[in-house]
Amino acid sequence: MKLRFFAKVIVGSFLLLCLTGLFIACEHSSPTVQQQPPPAGLQATLSSIQTNIFTPKCNNPGCHIGPGGGPMSLKAGDAFASLVGANSAYGRPRVATGNANNSALFLKVTGDNSVGSRMPLGLAPLSQAETDSIKAWINRGAQPN
Repeated sequence: MKLRFFAKVIVGSFLLLCLTGLFIACEHSSPTVQQQPPPAGLQATLSSIQTNIFTPKCNNPGCHIGPGGGPMSLKAGDAFASLVGANSAYGRPRVATGNANNSALFLKVTGDNSVGSRMPLGLAPLSQAETDSIKAWINRGAQPN
């Protein structure tokens, strides 16, 4: 009888210890997404944003690569027409010329939940320099430069 009680205590203690370890491990094993350093020479122009952000980070299979991708193409030659003066699904323009804070593009890359998921989806967030370049490009009039 005492042996059975002792076995139950040991098994119970072992299970409790395992569960505690599991909770502690889960608490600290959350993957963190590391931001990448901004590309050298990044500027607040559409051509620089295209080369350094849209092409390498947004033109991936299933994303903004043209027909069949995201809701708009961010391929070189398409991005300006897809963004500037175009409405988004969020009741605001994709790019509100001169007003980054009302532009779905800027809000999406900064993670504002009023426009859905942060972009680029499934990748590391854009660096501060990258989001600053998009903001400055929009606030300076979103020119096709």
